[in-house]
Amino acid sequence: MVELTFKLSDYMSKGIRDYHHHSLRFWISNGIGLAVFLFEIIFYWMTGTTSLLWIGLLLLFVLALSYVGSCYIRPMRFSSDKRYSKLFTLSIGDEEVSLNSEDANSQAKWEFIRKVWETDKFFYVFLDKRQFWIVPRDQFSDKGQEDLFRQIVGKHQKIQTGLIK
Repeated sequence: MVELTFKLSDYMSKGIRDYHHHSLRFWISNGIGLAVFLFEIIFYWMTGTTSLLWIGLLLLFVLALSYVGSCYIRPMRFSSDKRYSKLFTLSIGDEEVSLNSEDANSQAKWEFIRKVWETDKFFYVFLDKRQFWIVPRDQFSDKGQEDLFRQIVGKHQKIQTGLIK
């Protein structure tokens, strides 16, 4: 069994931002938005219609608001929530994964874990399509503990890398 104890609020903002930066959905939606913006600007230059310029600038503003909201404002609201400022213990065992604090206890059997994803700073243990537990890589006491984590997870799930799908 691997046990990691950390303040979830210390990692929540960085973990959610890291999730978005590694999410295929995030890159596709922002890529489409930027492509539409570029088409608006190109058509503005070709036609000189100022309404195309204003629509393009409005779209760019909406994209910027969406990025700031999803990567900074919402994660900061979560990390400032008093419920997450306590010490949490994440236990990864052969039968289940649990996340516990002094007043919360969440458990998931391995057959209900949908996927495990790895980035350079975190592991994400997905309970469903979008709900996940953050496993900060810097909280492993040493390489051996991280290897044990990989070994336990590997019995149940393939640890995936790259863009989170």
